Amino acid sequence: MKKPQSVPVEQARKEFADLLDGTQHKGEFVQITRRNKPAGVIVPPDWFDTAVTALAENKELRRENADLKAAKEAL
Repeated sequence: MKKPQSVPVEQARKEFADLLDGTQHKGEFVQITRRNKPAGVIVPPDWFDTAVTALAENKELRRENADLKAAKEAL
């Protein structure tokens, strides 16, 4: 994955529609900065969906692992 474009919040306000077009149609990532520090990220919708699904699956796997560990320790 390539490094996201970095845009100050003031510029992002002015170019918001264009930034959304870039993420939606070109698959670009945009990092929004405030005082040269990351403040947010605009990502393509499919990437977001994939990330949310992966996080949910990871959480479930951690829960199952903790349950297995607890069961093993109870033996």
